[in-house]
Amino acid sequence: MTLKLPKDDYRNKDRTCTTCNKTKTISNFKLERDKRAHNNIAVRTKCKECDEFRKYKRFIKKTYDISWETYEEMFDNQNGCCAICKSKVSSSRTTRLFVDHCHDTLKVRGLLCSSCNHGLGLFKDSHTLLKRAINYLESDEN
Repeated sequence: MTLKLPKDDYRNKDRTCTTCNKTKTISNFKLERDKRAHNNIAVRTKCKECDEFRKYKRFIKKTYDISWETYEEMFDNQNGCCAICKSKVSSSRTTRLFVDHCHDTLKVRGLLCSSCNHGLGLFKDSHTLLKRAINYLESDEN
């Protein structure tokens, strides 16, 4: 069930995110049940975008053991582009490239767009399968 503030609730107004300091409509903030809050509904102080960003930074640290600063450095070194197809992403914060890693060694290799990341995953990171795919595609050119 989706939580909604009553129409006459005093919190139904624009508010400023405590992280990005941008003023946004109330729909940009998560609501959650809280017995201590007015009408038993609490409004988060961080906007949804900043909250998701915070979660993503924690995810890459926990999963790949790289900091956000390392991710941004990789992003800048790749000029905001996928390491394979070179498609450009507008921002490291709002439109992310996936952290690609070796599933055997867990070593981070680079940043990939969604298509390339999923493509490698579907080929199980197998050099043999990828070479067969290349040979298959090249045989079609004749």
